[in-house]
Amino acid sequence: MQILFLDPFQTLLLDINAWLVIHLGLGYLSSRLPLDWLNPAQRLFRTFSWEKDGEIYQKFFHIRSWKHLIPSGSRLYRGAFSIQNLPTHDPTYLEGWLKESVRAEICHWAMIIPCFLFFLWNSIAIGWGMVAYALLNNIFPIILQRYNRPRMRKLLAQLERKNSKLEATTISL
Repeated sequence: MQILFLDPFQTLLLDINAWLVIHLGLGYLSSRLPLDWLNPAQRLFRTFSWEKDGEIYQKFFHIRSWKHLIPSGSRLYRGAFSIQNLPTHDPTYLEGWLKESVRAEICHWAMIIPCFLFFLWNSIAIGWGMVAYALLNNIFPIILQRYNRPRMRKLLAQLERKNSKLEATTISL
């Protein structure tokens, strides 16, 4: 319900600035969440059976064709962990990657929630446009995290099997 009535130019400026504050503010706050608080094994961040280890996103959204186009927000915040590339296959690093993926998903879900504030100073039609913007701007990064996490878990499991075989060979020598 609109309670603040501005001229169209002022409304546009408020919309732009509000989204900038929301995106940058929530991005910054989420980049400061301690990794210890983020648990990829938590129910919400595990892969659901209907996701088919993330392949559902390839089937319906063709994620492999566009995932490289999603920018990384980590460049904006000093000390932030980037999940775009894997510089190492060290299991400790990969566990951190999983936690960072959870952080990214939380951040993008959180960025959708404030979209309803835009109804306070926009018409109903523009307010719904802001809801659509919030969903479209954030759903693809969420899908990307949900697609990549099961793949990372498989990589970690392969590395663990490989390391356990190496340890068994070393022990038997």
